[in-house]
Formats: sequence, structure tokens, C-alpha cells
Amino acid sequence: MGEKEKQHNKNKIVLRIIGIVLLIAGVTCAIFGFIDMSKAFQESRMPKIWLMFIGFPMIAIGMFMTVVSFQRSINRFIKNENVPVINEMGREISPALSSMANSVKSGLDQTVCSQCGELNDKDAMFCKSCGKPLMRVCDDCGEANESDAKFCKKCGKPLN
Repeated sequence: MGEKEKQHNKNKIVLRIIGIVLLIAGVTCAIFGFIDMSKAFQESRMPKIWLMFIGFPMIAIGMFMTVVSFQRSINRFIKNENVPVINEMGREISPALSSMANSVKSGLDQTVCSQCGELNDKDAMFCKSCGKPLMRVCDDCGEANESDAKFCKKCGKPLN
């Protein structure tokens, strides 16, 4: 354990001790403040309300210091609760993701007919369902272009 880790652990212990002491002192002041307030109303005198004004901030500061000192433990607990759920979700989703990836991959090897929507092989010149040309060949350079293209994608000349 390094020097920084030792100092960090000492700081956590100090925060825990001070936080718990402040929390107990704040609760005690608040309780005595409430008790004094109820007695003061019965005895028709001014209550020592300052006990509550001191108690509530001490409770808040004590709780804050205690929670901060246990932050690592709290986060480790949350991680240990969530990671198995995330791993399980990943195992359940994996087949669906694989199926989608395979569908996308197989779709890259095919072209869709703009007339009827049929899937055709990527290198097909005509639709296997409706016979519409899937590609237009440029007369100048011989490049195959999509059927709805007006200009050649290689040389830029107008397609017939």
C-alpha cells in the first residue's frame, strides 16, 4: 500500500468519525430542542429554539461527511449489483445483434429493384422478378451505374 493510499484511508476514518459524531450531536440537539419547545408551550415561556438551529445543520453536515467517507464502498456495492445484470443483458441481446449484423452483411451483397422492391444479386443487370434493368452501362467508359442514374458515376457523361 502506497503513501497516498495510507493517507486516503486515514482521511476516510477521520471523516467517518467526525461525521458520525456530528450526526449524533445534531440529532441530540434537535431532540432537546423539540423537547424544550413542547415544555416551553406548556410553561408559557420562550423555547430554546437555537438547539434546533444548531442541530439540523449538524445532522446535514454529519450525514454528508459520513456518506463521502463511504463513497468507495457504496460505489463498489452498486457496481457489483449492476455488472451481473449488464452481463446477463449482453448475453440475451447477443443473438439478436448477431442476426442483425448478418442481415446487414447479406444485404450488402444484394441490390433492391426500384420498380418492385425485389432483392437481386449485386452484379445482376436485370431484376429477377419484374425484368427492369438494375444497372445502366455508360456508353463512353463502360461503367455500370444504378438504373435511375442520369449521369455516369465514373466519367460524368449523360446516360442514355
